[in-house]
Amino acid sequence: MPYTKVQIISFALAKLGNKPITSLDNQSELVSAAEQAFDFLFPLSLSEQQWRFACKIVQVSALVTEPVVSNWKYIYQLPSDYLKMIRQYPHNYSYEVYNLSQMYSNIAGPLYIEYMYQPTIASLPAYFCNYLCYRIAEHLALSNAHSVQFAQKLQGDMEIARTQALAADAQNRPNTPLVSKPMITNRALSSYGGFGYG
Repeated sequence: MPYTKVQIISFALAKLGNKPITSLDNQSELVSAAEQAFDFLFPLSLSEQQWRFACKIVQVSALVTEPVVSNWKYIYQLPSDYLKMIRQYPHNYSYEVYNLSQMYSNIAGPLYIEYMYQPTIASLPAYFCNYLCYRIAEHLALSNAHSVQFAQKLQGDMEIARTQALAADAQNRPNTPLVSKPMITNRALSSYGGFGYG
């Protein structure tokens, strides 16, 4: 089921003990503050982790403009929804990003990037919406409840929701098995006297 901005803010307000809302129009100062918190915390929460639901791979295009410094050969235009880099294909670490819009590189194309972007609210998974609700509520806790204990409780609940969301999101990428297993290999060799311990 897709969620809306209003629903997420309403859930956050409910965690603060307030009545649910059905619109953001002509609302109280608290609802306005919650909307501002949403607009700030949504992209921030995305960019702090490598959420699999907010990753995509695209080919980037080289610009005709030449780099202004000689240690770079190419300038690539980054997508308009770019938040942060995860990796490049082919793999390399010879690049720098400027203005979140251009990437200077020495790699000739074709070049693909895996990056974080801000998906539509309707496409957010429920586990991230739950975390975002707690994050908004925790952000507003002291100004609304005037209780340090309540704010601390919400902060703890938010960390639990964050951990649960990361665990659920991690299921979208399988674990990579160990390629090198020196401890296991050496233990097996030692049992046969391979190192003179047998």
